[in-house]
Formats: sequence, structure tokens, C-alpha cells
Amino acid sequence: MMKKIGIAAAAATLALAGPAQAFEVFTDYTPSQEVWNVTMVKVNPNRIDDYLAGLKQTWAPSCAIAKANGAVIDCFIYLSETGANRDFNMLLVMKLPNAAATDPNPELFKKIQAETRAQLAQAKQDELVKGYEELRSFWGEMNFRRIDFK
Repeated sequence: MMKKIGIAAAAATLALAGPAQAFEVFTDYTPSQEVWNVTMVKVNPNRIDDYLAGLKQTWAPSCAIAKANGAVIDCFIYLSETGANRDFNMLLVMKLPNAAATDPNPELFKKIQAETRAQLAQAKQDELVKGYEELRSFWGEMNFRRIDFK
């Protein structure tokens, strides 16, 4: 009996190892150049509209300025419609042209910051984000690449 279990386990291991070893990056699939930066946010119950109102005046304009300067391809906000959102219920997503877009770039940072501040006075920005800690908490942030199969 033990011999049969050992043979079955070895066969299962070989069956699983074969296809995994044959699947190779750039041969069977290609990771995208673009990178999606995803911030997971837990917005407190009944505060989603308040948080979105603030994001519309702060995050969205900053994304538009970053897009205009080539630092970002696009920005999205995703909101969960399911009731079981224990960890997070909102995603703030920025599609970047490549991983190099995350490298420090003082000139571009200062340019985007100056354009953002010109669009919305610093005092107004501070007023809008005041109390955000009562509306939400950050759950995490990750960078993703899309996978295209060949």
C-alpha cells in the first residue's frame, strides 16, 4: 500500500512539474511594459461619498497633470459593490508607462507639484485632506504587470 502511495505521489509530482518547467517568460507569455500601481483603501461605512468628493478635487487633478506630463498613462478609481469588503473596498489605480516611471525624477516631481498647487491652493488642499484619517485607511500598495499569452 505504501509503495502505491509513493508511486502515485511521484507521478503527480512529475505531471505537475512538466508543464510548469515548459512554460517560459518571453516564450509562452510576455509581461507588459506598462505597470499598474494599485493602492488598496478601506473607506469607512457611509463615508465613501465624502472621500470621493475629496479625491475628485485632489487625486484626480493630480493624475490629470501627471498624464499631461507623461508620468502616467491613465488613472482609475474602482469601488467594490460587494458587502464582504473586510480588507479594502476601493482601489486607486495609476497606469504607468513602465517601471522607470517610478524612479526618482526631481525635475518632473517639482513640475507636477507646481502645476497641482497652481490649480488648487495649498490651503484648500490641506482643508480637503484634513480628516481623511477618519474616512479611510490604507490597506496596501502593489505594482502589477499585465500578462499576455502567446
